[in-house]
Amino acid sequence: MKKILTLSMLICLSGPAFAEPSSLVAYDRETRALIRSGNTESGQKLAKSAKCKKCHSMNGIADDQDDPNIAGMSATYIFKQLKDYKDESRSEKSMVKAVSKLSDQDISDLSAYYATQQLSDAAHATETVPVLVHYGDRKRMVRACNSCHGQNGEGGMYDMPALNGQSKGYFIATMEEFQEEDRTNDIYWRMRDIAKELTEEEIEELANYYTAAAPDDEEDEDEDEDTEDKE
Repeated sequence: MKKILTLSMLICLSGPAFAEPSSLVAYDRETRALIRSGNTESGQKLAKSAKCKKCHSMNGIADDQDDPNIAGMSATYIFKQLKDYKDESRSEKSMVKAVSKLSDQDISDLSAYYATQQLSDAAHATETVPVLVHYGDRKRMVRACNSCHGQNGEGGMYDMPALNGQSKGYFIATMEEFQEEDRTNDIYWRMRDIAKELTEEEIEELANYYTAAAPDDEEDEDEDEDTEDKE
């Protein structure tokens, strides 16, 4: 009997309860104080010297639709993501390399700087507001988007990012990464569980609602209008 119990205990101990944590960041008193100490001027200098501007630009609005817009994200969210890259709780080669030599204070300064930049406006390209935004889907245990990400997609507390004005390509790619568990730094599996329940059409609809209009599309429209005026 003792042998059976011991074997059962070993099986339990090797199970999901002892899996690697999604993130090593805890918003304890020390971490919150570190984030509050972020210096925007130092962060601005680092955005240039650490080449953050190459992908995210100095104003936090990415030129490439596959890169995230980070302008106006909360400092607590940016801090967590950068720390997750450094700890490799979140893996993406270029970002892991980019943060590898940054100190915790550097990360705090960068977070403070980009948090002060202007959040982009959402395109709201859908004809109606997607049901999932305000109501979610109880049958699938999918929470309303605004219950975590803010009534207007402006972001919530700590690790809840803003959705408004995100790059469409990045928005869709991120949801697919959560679905496939290629991204696993969401605490308590929250986004992985939700993303797995969503259809391709629902993700596209949410992307059209929340994300910013592509800069290239706007430029093309302006060029078309100028051409029509000349004709």
